[in-house]
Amino acid sequence: MPRPLSSAVVLGASMSGLLAARVLSRHARRVTLVERDRLCGEAAARKGVPQGGHAHGLLANGYRIIEGYFPGTMDELEALGATRGDMVGDFLWFQYGRWKLRHRSGLRGIIMSRPCLEAAVRRRVLALPNLDVVAADGLAPVLDEARREVVGLRIRRPGAAPEMLGADLVVDASGRGSQTPAWLEANGFGRPDEDAVRVDVGYATRLFARRRGDLYDSFGAIVAGAPPTDKRYGCAMAIEGDRWMVTLSGIAGDHPPANVTGWTDFARSLAVPALHDLVAGAEPLSGIETYRFPANRRRRYDRMRRFPGGFLVVGDAVCSFNPIYGQGMTVAASEAEVLDAALAQGLGGLHERFSASARRIVDIPWAIATGEDLRYPEVAGRRPPGAGLMGRYLERVHARAAADPMVCRRFFDVVNLLAPPAALLAPAIAWRVLAHRAPAGLGSPQPDAAATSAAA
Repeated sequence: MPRPLSSAVVLGASMSGLLAARVLSRHARRVTLVERDRLCGEAAARKGVPQGGHAHGLLANGYRIIEGYFPGTMDELEALGATRGDMVGDFLWFQYGRWKLRHRSGLRGIIMSRPCLEAAVRRRVLALPNLDVVAADGLAPVLDEARREVVGLRIRRPGAAPEMLGADLVVDASGRGSQTPAWLEANGFGRPDEDAVRVDVGYATRLFARRRGDLYDSFGAIVAGAPPTDKRYGCAMAIEGDRWMVTLSGIAGDHPPANVTGWTDFARSLAVPALHDLVAGAEPLSGIETYRFPANRRRRYDRMRRFPGGFLVVGDAVCSFNPIYGQGMTVAASEAEVLDAALAQGLGGLHERFSASARRIVDIPWAIATGEDLRYPEVAGRRPPGAGLMGRYLERVHARAAADPMVCRRFFDVVNLLAPPAALLAPAIAWRVLAHRAPAGLGSPQPDAAATSAAA
């Protein structure tokens, strides 16, 4: 019989921490969530999420998982002003020099600010009957030297001496700044290998009033420069409060300025004028907020020969991606789903089971993010064999996705982590990509009724 789980501790109330706590509540009699920030039920920026004031994406797979664990969340978010709809028919995508075909794809999505989503999830987690919250700094796991297992987490509450929270399982969801690699090395387990692709991305975000019919009557748009020369990117999202959140970004040090004139000029320099036209005619509601992201980083806990029992690492503490691809929250949700399955078999061999499943989840968004980033010559990192050939094929995929609803839907299945990248090489898709010429022109951000009918 699987060893029962009496108590679990989660370090960090990020999205990955909240989702891990939700899953653990199904398997443990008592779950303790440790977070230094004050947690409340309202949508508000907090210190532990420095990127929270910028555009965030919840991909279709994340939408599915979160709604599954917290039924009614999406209805609540919509009632709070979030915008729900078709991720291709209601959202605009300009990539590799063309607009993606705008049609009803069947991929459901929702647009809101990160604080709004996190607050909705947090309210549900804090209401779990077997969950406690402790406001404290997490100092380090506590190791039973004889068994080489983690038996708790050492914490420090404000103004108090360090103490230990005992647990059968400790989950590190503390994010990019996780101290687990150093702790493992100090306790004789070795340090995980790290893969890194330095991208030097800079963000600058401003809020605007939203009017009916803005941006071709969509609920958002992404305008991405085509590598290897155009390093600029822009995103507009229709968030709660009838507001546009407009985030401009640039890779490899080409960052948008934090002053209004420079920021607006950066928007004007994007590949098409849609976002500049939006901000030029909209009422500003905020100043400009900036954020920097240095590198994609992946810690290979799955390759470690020795790892303590009673301990797991999840979310950005394992792998953090270039945020312009909007993958982080969906990966956290996917990891929660495989953690649920791994826990169903008990604590014995948990790290091995979870790490093997999590590795397969992370492999896909890691390949997508770093594969795109490495197309810029300024980005340092190992280019995988065949990257040039695959890059040229993907350029043709992007071109066909401007005109072919089947190719477009398959592309977005991959982007939304509903299918592996190999799905783009399936014979039916490859034939459509290779046997047809690229459509002329930029395509259109307007809805395509004929494509919608064909897709239906």
